[in-house]
Parts: sequence; structure tokens; C-alpha cells
Amino acid sequence: MVGRKEKPERKKLSMKTRLIIILIMFVMVNVIFFAFDSSDDSESQEEIENESEIKSEETEQEQEFYKFNPPKP
Repeated sequence: MVGRKEKPERKKLSMKTRLIIILIMFVMVNVIFFAFDSSDDSESQEEIENESEIKSEETEQEQEFYKFNPPKP
């Protein structure tokens, strides 16, 4: 085997080190997704509040209408 270069052997990481790296990656991904998720919740919460106010106003108007204009039998 003349002229053939051998590949340098790579040092394998221990199981503990692998698990620590996986844990760090998992935490980073969760932090990123929850940061974006919480910013979206504030906008949707405002929309829900606005919709509920509109619906409550509509029901009040309907109730007033039926008080003064009862349905005919």
C-alpha cells in the first residue's frame, strides 16, 4: 500500500457529551419557538377581546330590539 494516505481517526464523543449537546440544542430550539409564539399570542388575544366586545354589543342591541318590538304571535 504505497502512496495511500490513511484517514485521521476521529475521536468519538462520550455518551454524556452527546446528551449534553442534544439537551442544549433542544433548549435553544424551544426558546426560539416560544419567543415567537408568545409574541403572536398578544396580537391574537387583542383580536379575541375586540371580537367579544363586538358580539356583546350585538347581543345587547338584539335584546333591546326584542324588548321594544316583541315578535307577533
